[in-house]
Amino acid sequence: MTPDDSMLPALALILGGAALAIFVIELFIPTGGLLALLCGSLGLASIIVGFIYSPTFGMILLATYSIAAPVLIMVGLKFWARSPLGKRMILTSHDETRASTAPMLLPRVGERCQAITALRPIGFVEFEGLRIDATTETDFVEAGEWVEVTSVREGALRVRRARV
Repeated sequence: MTPDDSMLPALALILGGAALAIFVIELFIPTGGLLALLCGSLGLASIIVGFIYSPTFGMILLATYSIAAPVLIMVGLKFWARSPLGKRMILTSHDETRASTAPMLLPRVGERCQAITALRPIGFVEFEGLRIDATTETDFVEAGEWVEVTSVREGALRVRRARV
């Protein structure tokens, strides 16, 4: 062992610390994965330097990083999802800016609506000024024809041509 070899464990730990710091920066600065690539490269360099110093130290670093990396990624993604950037990028099931305060009133079974597009078999009908998805039961319906609601499921109507 030369005098320079005594610096290898410190260098390996510095590289590992730099990888951790870059990982944290990657969570808050969107770089398209460039910082993640640098983080992985620094972690790999840390392990290589650890093995150069001693196989035991290299194995300790490898085991530590193998356990810590998935845990850090999971924890980092949880924090990232709560950050302002994460909130803008992740879709939610309820968006306050687009939600209306009044519930949409759908027609009941048996009520009549007018087709505003051709239903072949899917299209739109108009009910009290609202445009609603509709599907015909059997044959096609042309725009402007009257239809009768046969069922309502998940905000979409099932219709058939209205009897005169």
